[in-house]
Amino acid sequence: MSKDTETKENEVESSDAPSGLLWDSSQAHVSQHWKAIWKTLNSKKAKQSPINIDTKNVQHDESLTPLNLDRQNILVHVTNIGWNISFKADNVNAISLTGGGLVHNYAFREMHFHWGEVHKGKCELGCEHTIDGKRYAAEFHAVHWNTDLYQTENESITSPDGLAVIGILIDANEKYEDNKEFEVFLEMFDKVPYMNNSASFNVDPYLLLPKNLNHYFRYPGSLTMPPLTENVTWTVLPEIVRISLNQLERMSKNNPREEWEQHNCYKFQRQSDSSTITNNFRYTQPINDRVVRSPLP
Repeated sequence: MSKDTETKENEVESSDAPSGLLWDSSQAHVSQHWKAIWKTLNSKKAKQSPINIDTKNVQHDESLTPLNLDRQNILVHVTNIGWNISFKADNVNAISLTGGGLVHNYAFREMHFHWGEVHKGKCELGCEHTIDGKRYAAEFHAVHWNTDLYQTENESITSPDGLAVIGILIDANEKYEDNKEFEVFLEMFDKVPYMNNSASFNVDPYLLLPKNLNHYFRYPGSLTMPPLTENVTWTVLPEIVRISLNQLERMSKNNPREEWEQHNCYKFQRQSDSSTITNNFRYTQPINDRVVRSPLP
């Protein structure tokens, strides 16, 4: 990838918020347009996500204890929201995230994926975070809200220390076999093929997470789509989930609502003639003076 191409890509604003905000991942809809619509985005913001995690600069922090998760099945409502498939908890206080050096308690509220397009038998983009510049095909996010400081999940979305998000990178390759745990989520994808389709399932939101949660990367960041609020404590796991290329292709069978209006934008970048949801990710942002920490040296 040339330096000029990478610069243009870094201007593309797309990707991740726990609510159904509208967005556009095309080259035409760059950050300056976002500023005109979402007033909370301004030039002073310096803690944007996602980022590239340079392992040579990660600092060891002994205060980062293992994460504690309530691993149990809960009822989630799965909805095709036009730019992604959202898995939202029926009870926003059903299970919680603690430990891991987190000062507050956080309750699970929503999960979703970001993924890239399979083109000519491969996928080179799709994740949001990168590790040592390595890009993978997809990324999973589990979003949690601060139940100690705020009364409602909506209040936490734009408030300080409001959110804690766990990210997992996903690699897809034709050499890999189907991932049985991942298949559980794909079956739910199949139930919501069109915009506003919804279904309900009992599922463990942490099904894809490794059992050992002693190793992770921690940094302060933001939502990765408007309003881009810098109130997210990010936990990115280094253990890569592997899925088959066929499973990645199945993620892109759902249909979006794609149109262009003043405040309602659904527009995807594609290499093929596909018209389905794909390439719904944001490129990495400058790390600036932030420090990425890890419990392991």
